[in-house]
Formats: sequence, structure tokens, C-alpha cells
Amino acid sequence: MNVSRIITIVLTIGAIVFLVLMLSDPYFFASTKKMRKNAESKLEEGIMGNPNAFKEASYFFNALIEQGHGDRQTHDLLYWSYRYDKNFAQAEEALNDALDVYPNDLGFLYHRAEMRLELGKYEAALEDYNAVIPAASGESYFYDALYGRGAARYKLGQEQEAEADRVKAQALTQDTLQAYTVYFNQ
Repeated sequence: MNVSRIITIVLTIGAIVFLVLMLSDPYFFASTKKMRKNAESKLEEGIMGNPNAFKEASYFFNALIEQGHGDRQTHDLLYWSYRYDKNFAQAEEALNDALDVYPNDLGFLYHRAEMRLELGKYEAALEDYNAVIPAASGESYFYDALYGRGAARYKLGQEQEAEADRVKAQALTQDTLQAYTVYFNQ
């Protein structure tokens, strides 16, 4: 085999690989700024009533993260894309990934506890709530974390501890917090 034939084969294979990459990701050459703008507009479109837009938003946010442009806001908006889409398992996974990058972020930990509660992972949710509550006393979601921990405790059969959490949470808000028997029967 001569050298020119080998070069032709290598260049042909390289061109095929390049085309496959381009065709498999239509945003291969899109700028980070454009992808972020598309992602945010799709998330907003979903909030405005187009539920299919949440999947597109999560695609864009995931692409940004995979390309190394995943700041805290990108991880947060990816979580919200999945949450609004009611894809709680993917939301939990996105929060796990966010916590790998931002291990001390109470917001991500709190939201993961919520997703785990929603998924029926009560022991894992309780662990997360127990980690959040001592550190979140000044945060806006503190009473929600107490109420959520009570819900996890209720589902684990710890009814007295659950009621104590509900009472503490109720003292911190003007909202009426339902008893867990009512909350879980709806």
C-alpha cells in the first residue's frame, strides 16, 4: 500500500467521524452564550405552558455542563427543568451531579431531599433534611425543610417526631401546614 492511499483513508475516516459528530449534535458549533439563551428561553416557554419545552431546556443545560460550562446557575436551572417536567428521578440525578461540584450547597441538598421525598426514598430524604436543617436556620426554606423532614419521618413511622417538626415549621410561617395524615391522603 502506498503512502498517498493511507493518507486518503485516514482523511476519509476523519471526515466521517467529524460528520457523525456534527449530525449527532446540532449545536456542536453553537456558542455557550447562544446555548444558555436557548436553554433559558425553553425553560420560560415551559413555565408559560408548553410542557415539551422542559425537555429541550434540560437538553441545552446538560450540553452546557458536558461542555464544561456548568456554573451553579446552570446546574440549578437543569434541576428546575426536570422538576417542572415532573421528572423527579432525573432531577435527583442532576442534584447529585451538582453536589459533586458544589458539595456544601444547602440549596442543592434541600432540593435533593425534596426529590427523594417525592420519589418515596424516605430514609435518604431524612438524611438530607437532617444535614440541611442545622445549617439552614436563616434560609428562606428552613420551615419547608422542617415540614419535609416531618413528612419523611411520618412515612417512616416516626409520628411523634414528625408532628414535632410540623409544629416547629408552623411556628415559622403564616401558611397553614396540613397534618401529615391529610397531606399524604391527597
